[in-house]
Amino acid sequence: MTDKRQFQRVTLNVRGTLAHNDMVIDVVVSDVSLQGIKLFASETALTHLPFDSHEPYTAMFQANEDSPVITLHISQLYRHADSRKEGVSLGCKVESMDLESVSALRRLITLNS
Repeated sequence: MTDKRQFQRVTLNVRGTLAHNDMVIDVVVSDVSLQGIKLFASETALTHLPFDSHEPYTAMFQANEDSPVITLHISQLYRHADSRKEGVSLGCKVESMDLESVSALRRLITLNS
């Protein structure tokens, strides 16, 4: 099977946050591209977020201590629960990001390709 993605993904394992309105939870960023991000969070933390909201979520992370904070505005969350794991994987579609985040993410993808 061929991979039809148009955007290159970078595998990461860094801590970040996922926010919706005033609620913020801790997540782990599994991988990221210019189009989407894959997060991992505990089921307990996810109970604090509404999955039926039409308002965007915000994911924030740093690739390392020296890199700038990357902020992504997410329009859709897709839950991927696996009974063999304690947490839940979330596939997220990026709706928008500011110019500084685009630059930092492009640099991160270029350095890791």
